[in-house]
Amino acid sequence: MRPDICLYGTQQHHIQGFSHSAFTFGIESHISQSNINGALVPPAALISIIQKGLQYVEAEVSINEDGTLFDGRPIESLSLIDAVMPDVVQTRQQAYRDKLAQQQAAAAAAAAAAASQQGSAK
Repeated sequence: MRPDICLYGTQQHHIQGFSHSAFTFGIESHISQSNINGALVPPAALISIIQKGLQYVEAEVSINEDGTLFDGRPIESLSLIDAVMPDVVQTRQQAYRDKLAQQQAAAAAAAAAAASQQGSAK
């Protein structure tokens, strides 16, 4: 994690009265080993980083290997906990792949049926 973001998180925890959280966050992030000026960190930087990370994971789950969206629907939101759980992310990716395979099979069957009807109509 970037030290400037960690420092900001520590400051915000102190401001909001979460001194134990701020202490733990500071220790875990090794903020004392950085030379970051906390005054230069913009407000809500930590929240912004977390939100962008969640959006990245949601996009990663909802995009095919070729870069297209699964069935063109909007990306489904993940909870903060789900986004960091590899099993949840992999399960959701597999569910999207399975659904895509079913849609492709249904489309192929419909195309074959249409071709069969055209052939028998002649």
